[in-house]
Amino acid sequence: MTPAGTLFETEVAAGCCVKVMTGSALPAGTDAVVMKEDTRLIGDSTVQILDRVRPWEHVRLRGEDVKSGEVIAQAGQRLSAGTLAVLSSAGVEIVTVAQRPQVGIVATGSELIELGNPIRPGHIHESNRIMLAELVRKSGGQPTVFPLVEDKPDAIRKLLEHAFNSCDIVITTGGVSVGEFDFVKDVFTQMGGAIDLWKVNIKPGKPFVLGSLRDKVLFGLPGNPVSAFVTYLLLVRPTLLAMQGATQLALPSHPSNLAEPLVNRGNRRHFMRVHVDSHGNVRSAGLQASHALGSLSRANGLVDVAPETVLAAGSTVSVLRWDMET
Repeated sequence: MTPAGTLFETEVAAGCCVKVMTGSALPAGTDAVVMKEDTRLIGDSTVQILDRVRPWEHVRLRGEDVKSGEVIAQAGQRLSAGTLAVLSSAGVEIVTVAQRPQVGIVATGSELIELGNPIRPGHIHESNRIMLAELVRKSGGQPTVFPLVEDKPDAIRKLLEHAFNSCDIVITTGGVSVGEFDFVKDVFTQMGGAIDLWKVNIKPGKPFVLGSLRDKVLFGLPGNPVSAFVTYLLLVRPTLLAMQGATQLALPSHPSNLAEPLVNRGNRRHFMRVHVDSHGNVRSAGLQASHALGSLSRANGLVDVAPETVLAAGSTVSVLRWDMET
């Protein structure tokens, strides 16, 4: 008998066999394994084989999975559970990885209330930071959630200075549109930051800011939660991945069939929330307004619908997914 982890020290002669355990090395002189269920012991020394014996059956050959010289992980590849397993099986103990970006998450708005506090008239519980923190983690970043800040320039500046001192990227939500209390852009430039981009022609998510300060990056996302979600996926996520050396920056996608029409009567590309069922059929996840978190919670994909376009039921569409990342 040869337990796993031991070697049978002599060569097996013709007409003879050796009892081996799963995982043990194949004894010299043998070229097949028969399962115990397909054998019968006769007396103390005779084994009857009840099934046809096929050469190399139930034998794992050296190099049949990963061959000598084969690349098993490339630069820019995400270290998934499967990749980590194959690296370990090849005896690779240490790999070089990129440093995870430190990402500060700031929510502005005098109407916002921290979770756990009683709601007051005219106020809402803040939900963007917990959502963005989870998305940042899925993108490989390390999120730091900062306290809520009211729509006051001095308070915003103090918090942004703190965030930029400790983070590589700062993501804000709210305060980047054209309202009288939208102070983020002005405060950022007063700090010495440069606004590289303001506004994007998509729905949801038009009020969007990209800025830089001391080789660090500001992403100013809209305050509406779905707008923040969509602009993060389309515009922030690729940056975090690129900072880590990733080569695949786009969201996973796949073709699916529309079970109902999707209609965009506006003049901006509309990334509509959809749900893909187990049969691959795509339907709207519900209300497409930028504040509607209920439909976001039911969605598992986005469909990019061009301006003034009706996608008919039965059409094949490409669905962008955020729930398929490893």
